[in-house]
Amino acid sequence: MTYDLVIAGSGAAGMTAAITAARAGLKVLIVEKARWNGGTTAYSGGGLWIPNNHHQQAAGLADSVEQAETYLKNVLGNYFDPDKIAVFLSQAPEMLRFIEANSDVRTVTTAGIDYEPWRDGAAMGRSVIVPAYDNKRLGKERGRLRPQLAALTEFGGMQIGIEDIAHFVSVRKSLRSFLYSGGKLARHLFDRLFHGGTSRSVNGNALAAELLKGVLDSGVTVWNEAPLISLIRSDGRVTGVVVRHEGQHKEIEARRGVILATGGYGANRQMRLENIPMADKGWSLQPAENQGDGINLGVDAGGTLVRDNQSNAIWIPLSRMRRPDGGETIYPHMYERHKPGFIIVDAHGCRFCNDGVSYQALGNAMHEAGVDRAFIVGDRKAVREYGLGLAKPSPLPLSPFVGPHYIRKARTLEALGDQLGIDGSGLARTVAAYNLHADQGLDPEFHRGEDVYSAAMGDPAHRPNPAVGPLRTAPFYGLEIRCGELSSINGLETDTTARVIGPDGAPIDGLYAVGIDANSLFRGTYPGAGASLGPGMTFGYVAARHAAGLH
Repeated sequence: MTYDLVIAGSGAAGMTAAITAARAGLKVLIVEKARWNGGTTAYSGGGLWIPNNHHQQAAGLADSVEQAETYLKNVLGNYFDPDKIAVFLSQAPEMLRFIEANSDVRTVTTAGIDYEPWRDGAAMGRSVIVPAYDNKRLGKERGRLRPQLAALTEFGGMQIGIEDIAHFVSVRKSLRSFLYSGGKLARHLFDRLFHGGTSRSVNGNALAAELLKGVLDSGVTVWNEAPLISLIRSDGRVTGVVVRHEGQHKEIEARRGVILATGGYGANRQMRLENIPMADKGWSLQPAENQGDGINLGVDAGGTLVRDNQSNAIWIPLSRMRRPDGGETIYPHMYERHKPGFIIVDAHGCRFCNDGVSYQALGNAMHEAGVDRAFIVGDRKAVREYGLGLAKPSPLPLSPFVGPHYIRKARTLEALGDQLGIDGSGLARTVAAYNLHADQGLDPEFHRGEDVYSAAMGDPAHRPNPAVGPLRTAPFYGLEIRCGELSSINGLETDTTARVIGPDGAPIDGLYAVGIDANSLFRGTYPGAGASLGPGMTFGYVAARHAAGLH
């Protein structure tokens, strides 16, 4: 079998490359190890960090290539690669326009601020997200879409989007929010009855669905349950692949090259232990298929796995609930920990950082402090107002989640500490010290809510500080969290066209790596929401254009 371009993996980077190459006239094959398409993208928040994008311009949010370059120099420091950054800043806005014109992808700016807003060059609106998407548009191919993580759904698969959260939290306070939430629930129940499951995809699941529709509309051939076995090389060039498909090993010629986009190694225990601190204490949210296949084959072909990053993963605080069936549910804490009435403490019951920082910064703080087990603590008012992990806000019930299997509850902080297995007296002292200033909206120890990011992630209706509030209303609740990964990010070294390069800096002809098979452009720093998907899709676009002879 012969194709122009073979792409291993169907996350956002791989599918963007496929659409780009197909629209350039190439015959394209995607080989995907899993039964579904979408990779880690389908589990993610779906944001793309794209400086100087056209949605910013339309919203009147000031930005420029020069301003973004200044910001990235300040964020990356010695890790700043001027050549790659220049390609990203020039091609990212172009990629976004292209993918919106050639697929069902539609994005809007969040008008949110960068994750390090105190840096010179920071701006608003660089992160764009996709609105909810009707995945029935995939027709009979709808079953190819990777389902959302069950932990992020409600009522048997109902997905909750970024635009939904404020309404669901305010369902008891606002008639508009009550009607909005009721309408979404009614649609979900209708879909379950008449369409075999939810048809409303949100966040990264929506992005994956939109890209998959674009892939299929572009005439790309997609093989599922088709793991990449080896690369075929001739005279120093990668000329094809061997794939296991339908029970057979198949050799496929790739006239223009092979793009590795298999999603990194987040589900490979040994590679996690070799590359990620405290990996044996935390968990990964990446799909089970992400075993480092692309990276390992790239190394076998002469490529180099980069380990020298500020971080080798995108960190996320995770909790674990043990289910009655003996299984476990892992939950990523992206919401409630930022709200007033919650703090995060260590095993001594002490705070160790600004609790309201970004997930990447919180993970770095846990590693720096040597905290392998931390605990979110909140009072009754906060937990019923904002929820806690898998337990959602009132009026949804809290009791099914309380007990030794998940959330601990006690009338006093000392007793809560005993239940959590931490220093209860230390916890009581920490909360008492915190409460002394919390009524005034102050946090003299860690200055939570004084920076733009933690203030924006708090509750805008809470005064005087949206991120700071006392913990006074018994009972008190606590939940153990650990630092896990949204994804690994250290991968193969690549050049400005996404070609894999060896230790001598020379590219391997015919072999590209994108997404998290390629080493992170930002080297483990995290400038803003979508700082993995934005570069991943951009260099998928760049790689495909290079393979097509357009660069």
